[in-house]
Amino acid sequence: MDLPPAPNGLSNRWNLGLRWGLCSAPGCIFRDNLLKCSGCHAILYCSVAHQKADRPRHKSSCNIVKGAREDLAKEEAALRATPGDAQMPENPFETARGQFWLFRPTRSYMQSRLALTAALLNIKTGVAVETALDHSLEMLQLNPGDNQGVRGQVPGLLLRLGRDQEAYDFIKWYATVGAASDYKWGNPESPFLNLHDEDVFERVDEYAEKVYDLSMLVCLTNLKIRLLLDLQALERESKKPGNSDASYDKKMEWVREEAVSDALYKRRDIVERADWTDLIADLEGQIKTLVGYVEKKNKHYWPALNVPERWAAAYPAVYSPGSPQEINMVFRQTWYTWSECPTTMEVLKKYAGI
Repeated sequence: MDLPPAPNGLSNRWNLGLRWGLCSAPGCIFRDNLLKCSGCHAILYCSVAHQKADRPRHKSSCNIVKGAREDLAKEEAALRATPGDAQMPENPFETARGQFWLFRPTRSYMQSRLALTAALLNIKTGVAVETALDHSLEMLQLNPGDNQGVRGQVPGLLLRLGRDQEAYDFIKWYATVGAASDYKWGNPESPFLNLHDEDVFERVDEYAEKVYDLSMLVCLTNLKIRLLLDLQALERESKKPGNSDASYDKKMEWVREEAVSDALYKRRDIVERADWTDLIADLEGQIKTLVGYVEKKNKHYWPALNVPERWAAAYPAVYSPGSPQEINMVFRQTWYTWSECPTTMEVLKKYAGI
């Protein structure tokens, strides 16, 4: 039997651990007529009674998000009210889009917006993660040069939401278009994040070493493991009695029930195959390669997954690439992609030796 449609229309979201589309009261599984918390707008409840019962647990994070939202609103109002001058053009949200950070008065706003995303990510719901993602992507559009390092958290948020195809497109853009020596970062007319529906199964040898950001490289590894799991699920189902000649529609039922990635929803050419042995072998090779690249960039990352309690609450500090301190930030950006999809961690242990 098919699972109920997930909020993005793809059932793979139900196969991930991030709580999405359900009442946030402990033990409640209601998903109809849910109301957002009026304070943080990042958590859902099926009734006032459940909201009140959950208030002691939610109150602290709710107030932090509410305060951050209010701070951001004040910063935005101030920017919009400021007349143009030598320091900043009038209404920079339209007139300085793509070069936002160049004008010093915008920076307090951008810092407040980043603080709001951090506050939202203390709430483990799909609404909170999606809202943080929307803020992150808009910040990158305002300031593609990304002086705040926002790009590092985007792929992980996309994976947590089951939007693996978008995560792949994002990572590949930074490793190809954005990594080109002639790319003009200071020109707002330069194409930005304009790759869509790239081949998630393609080999990554040509550009994986150009993935400068460790968080992106980790997320690319996670994504490839998800693809491997989904193909293995197709292979497993096809070998069951009576399934050898299954139709495409039947195979899509398996995808909706078992897939952890959204990639196969657009890949009929792969789903309707009778055999996936070559693709599985190729993905296994890619995963080995990526695990090695991560190890080369920072030998501390894979072992850190064995002691999440040490790194999950660690405050990000100034770091140099490859140092243990780098893990403070990278762990925050990637840990939940593993913990909310534990089958990926089991596969990773085989390749990373952790």
